[in-house]
Amino acid sequence: MGERRSAIIIGISVVLAVGMVLAWTLSPPANDRDSQPLTEVTDTSAIQSLVRLSRVSIATSENYVGHRLRLVTAQLMNISTDKPIRMIEVKMTFTDFEGKSIHEYTGTAFEPRRRPLDPGTEFRFNFSFENLPREWNYRIPIAEVTKVGY
Repeated sequence: MGERRSAIIIGISVVLAVGMVLAWTLSPPANDRDSQPLTEVTDTSAIQSLVRLSRVSIATSENYVGHRLRLVTAQLMNISTDKPIRMIEVKMTFTDFEGKSIHEYTGTAFEPRRRPLDPGTEFRFNFSFENLPREWNYRIPIAEVTKVGY
């Protein structure tokens, strides 16, 4: 009888846990900002009036198996007067000793799921790179903002 009672309690607990997870995943967003469409800007001059990219730096470390990692860090600032930024995409270009592009990476530095970057505020981001080409000149990559969403 005691075994049956514990099986019933475990069964009810599992059903409640699954119900809570389903309710959480199927619930609507907490605010209207998440449901509004994202206005994307890709024009270079328009991007320069919205966001400033600065303080690009690079550091070296190792992962748990001993592979070299390059961590590129930079600062983004919303320089617009009235637009909270919801998404920023950045392109990193690694060059060889002659200045030719040998590796490019484009990634989202500021994601729409984050709280918007209000005018005048800054955000620090980093990208991690492993196994860069041997031809790389070991200099900070050329970084540029390629897309902004508000």
